[in-house]
Amino acid sequence: MLWVKRVVCGIVAVLVMLLGVYLINTDIAFLQALGFCLDVVGVALGYIAIIQRMPNYNFWVTLVALGLAVALFIPKESIYEEPVEEKEVIAKPKEEKIEKKKTDLEEKKKKSMSRLAQYPKITGSIEVIHANVFYINGRYVRLFGVDAPDNDQICSDAKGMSYNCGREAASWVVGWIDNNPIDCYLLQVNPNGVNVATCVWGEYDIGAGLVGAGWAIANTNETNIYAPYEAKAQANSYGLWAGTFYSPQDWRDIKSEQNNFVIKSKPKASGWFKSLF
Repeated sequence: MLWVKRVVCGIVAVLVMLLGVYLINTDIAFLQALGFCLDVVGVALGYIAIIQRMPNYNFWVTLVALGLAVALFIPKESIYEEPVEEKEVIAKPKEEKIEKKKTDLEEKKKKSMSRLAQYPKITGSIEVIHANVFYINGRYVRLFGVDAPDNDQICSDAKGMSYNCGREAASWVVGWIDNNPIDCYLLQVNPNGVNVATCVWGEYDIGAGLVGAGWAIANTNETNIYAPYEAKAQANSYGLWAGTFYSPQDWRDIKSEQNNFVIKSKPKASGWFKSLF
């Protein structure tokens, strides 16, 4: 039965060494150390299976020296160099995606500006009437696709305190543009004489900036182009979205209903009714 024990011991030795080699080839230092120990145990079992006695001192010294040499070699080749190469390979597609996004945005801007160039343009400094209504070169202009609170609208801030959000929104526009001349492309004229336009300051769409800062909402009845800017402002609690507010149109409707109420006085009592008191 001695040969059976040798075969079993040899098989166990081979399995233990294979497991040790597998762990050494990982990128985790602890597993590499454990793999080295398993290889030492596997070699020792193999030695016992063949020689039928425990290894001597020289065997252990040689085995440890070989193991340390392998352990020092593996981190340089397997751990440090390969991941760096993988990172470089992975970084290239990310850089390409970023460049592609920039190119796409530039193309969209060019297409948008080429479409706007088809409409009449007025240029000059503006007077901010409301956050989305300007007075420029003798004309009243309302931003297309944008609805902002009128100057008398009241909102609640993050602490529940009321504030004049209409004036706050208008002040934001004044501070942002800072008397710089802008270009307004006239898209249509309303029956009330107000020009509906898309206004830009340099490369910035003023409507996008206003909605993106949270001081206006997207007027989806006209266009959905500013809806993503509104969603981002709402998610980040910018401007109006920091607290609670009525939509500008709802506020106007409430205001018009309040202005139409009639004060009812108490009916005058007749003579016989007065005589009772």
